[in-house]
This record gives sequence, C-alpha cells and structure tokens, in this order.
Amino acid sequence: MADSSQSKAADRRTFLKIGAGVVAGAAIATAVEIPYYSSVIGGNSSSSSSSVSSLQSQLSSTQEQLSSTAAQLNAAQGQVTSLNNQLSSTAAQLTSANSQLSGVNSQLTSTQQALTSANGQVSTLSGQISTLNGQVTSLSTQVSSLNSAVTGANSQVATLQTQVASLSGNADALVTLGVQEAAVVAAMAETIIPNDSNGPGANEAGVIYFIDRQLNGDYGNNGRMYNPGPFIMPNTTGPITVNDMTGEPVTYPGGTPPLAWATGTEYQYGMSLRNFWRYGILALETYANTAYGGNFETLSAANQLTALQDLFNNKPTTFNSIIPSDFANEVFFMTWAGFLMDPMYGGNRGMVGWTLTASPGLNKELMVATTPTILKPVSLSQFQQQFGVKGVLGGT
Repeated sequence: MADSSQSKAADRRTFLKIGAGVVAGAAIATAVEIPYYSSVIGGNSSSSSSSVSSLQSQLSSTQEQLSSTAAQLNAAQGQVTSLNNQLSSTAAQLTSANSQLSGVNSQLTSTQQALTSANGQVSTLSGQISTLNGQVTSLSTQVSSLNSAVTGANSQVATLQTQVASLSGNADALVTLGVQEAAVVAAMAETIIPNDSNGPGANEAGVIYFIDRQLNGDYGNNGRMYNPGPFIMPNTTGPITVNDMTGEPVTYPGGTPPLAWATGTEYQYGMSLRNFWRYGILALETYANTAYGGNFETLSAANQLTALQDLFNNKPTTFNSIIPSDFANEVFFMTWAGFLMDPMYGGNRGMVGWTLTASPGLNKELMVATTPTILKPVSLSQFQQQFGVKGVLGGT
C-alpha cells in the first residue's frame, strides 16, 4: 500500500509539473508529452483527464487569441506607421500653408496701405472736382449772361443798321425790277441757292436787291461791253462771216463758233441786259404756265427746279427770241455773284455767303497770318471804317 501511495504521490507531482508547464505556456506541453502523460496516469483518474483536456482546449483558445491579438497588433502598428507618415506629411503641408499665409498677410498689409493712400488721393481729387464743377457752373452762368448780352447787342445792331439804311436811302427798295419781275427773280435765285440745313439761301443774302441794283447800273445798260455787232445768235446755221477785232473778216463755215460757258462771249444779243432780263422773265412765266400750270413763283419747289432745268436744256421752243440756256446761265451767274460779292453791292447781307463758304472777306488778321485760319469775315465798308480810307489806299 505504501508503494501504491508513493506511486500516486509521484504521479500527482508529475501531473502538477505538467499542469504548471501547460499553464505557463512552456514548451513541454507538446504532442509528445501528452501521450506520455496519458500513459503515466493511465486510467487512474478520469477526472484528471477531463481537466487536462479542458486546459488543452483553453490553451489552444488562448494561443488562437494570442495569434489574433498579434495579427491585430501588427495591423495596428501598420496603421500607426501610416498615421505617422500622414502626420508628417500634414505637418509639412501645415508648415507650407503657414508660410503662404504669412506671405498673404504681408501682401494684404501692403494692399491695405495702398488702398488707404488711394482713398486719400480720391478724396483730394473729389475735392478738386467739386471746386472745378463750381467754377464751371459759375462760368456757364457768365457765358449764358454774355450770350444774352450778345443777342441783345445783335438785335440793337440790326435795328440800328435798318435805321441807318433808311436814313441814308439804302433801305430795301426796288429801283429797276417791277414787283412781279422781282417775285420771279427771287424765286429763281432761291431755287439755285435755297435756305436749308447747310445755311441761309439767296433770299437771306438779299440777292434780289443785288440784281436789281446791277440792272439799274452799268451791267443793265451794257456798260463797257462791245455792242455794235454783228451779233451771231446761237444755233445759227450756214457759213457766217464777221470781222475780228482788227477788222479782218473771219468766216465760220459751220455756223455759230464754239463758245466757252460763263465767259460772257455767249451773249450775242442786240439789246441791253435790262431788256434781256425783262424778256427772259416774261418768257419764263409763259413757259411755266404752259408746262406746269402756273406762274413760276407760285410753283412747288420741285417744279421750279424742274423748270430751271428745262431752261438749261433748251426745252422751251419759244422764248422771246432768247436762247433759254443763255437766260438760265445769266440768272445762275448773277445769283452767285449776289450771294458772294462784297455787301456794299447790295447782296451777301450779313456776309452770310462768306460765312457759308468760310471766306474771310478783307480780314486783316488773316492777310498777315502764317497758318491757315478761319476768321469772321469783314466787308469793304467795315475795313475802311476800321483802318480809314487813307490806310486802304496806302496813304499815311
């Protein structure tokens, strides 16, 4: 019995050693030792075998948990490494961003300083603009006042000029043309130079009074013109023989010699220019009534223009022994002469013709100017009044 007790005691010590080794996770708990343990303890105790199996199962579970924990630890360490890398990158980005922010703050400070300076300049300029606006307003008021004064002065001058003309016998009055004749001539002149958007026309320039005075003077009486003839009427057929200026005969086999327009040589009539105008006016009235149903001065502007074009084209077949184009050319020439000649001759009143054509008249400033300048025109009478007749004639 003693031996059996000692054997069992020895077996228990062996079991405890094996159990302690298993609990501690020692290497002795291997597949080899377990059979040995089984052979030693045999079937002595089914309870012990059950305990060992339980411990083995716990050991196996613990090892699995340990392996899983180790895997999780490795994964966590990988994540920590990745996070450390990200942290390092983020720290570098943060450093760069801080540097950029510092630069932006510096630029913002500079911009704010520039803006402050610009605001100061704007305030100064605004003050200057307000001052200038005040000056402009004041000057505009002065200009308006001066314009009113000039308008009043011009009105007074016009009134005085009318009074002077009346007192000197130069008031508007016809000295040659009859009232009916003057109406026709005025209508022809206005058709040639109308009052439109370009400026005043023949009527505003007093062209009718210029023509009327010219017909009453040398022009109307053929002054300084060669009148004895022979007169070669236009459109004459057959050979024509006339004496030249030396008295030698000259023959034109083809009829009328060629004439240059507006040279005066086309006027080949055995009548004074006063009668030439009288017959021409009567012939025009007859043609206007026949072709357009009324006197020339009563026609519409369009029909008046067409009627004058008919004269230039020699459309009328009868014209009181006058070539229609000769009369039209004379009217055209005298209309422009009255519109552009010095006002002392009765036309170009108010120098409207010179103003429209930018002619300076006798403006002394322009005569001595070295560069092109457009100045207000000055008439002959104004020039004489300003500088005196002696100055005009070269006297002292």
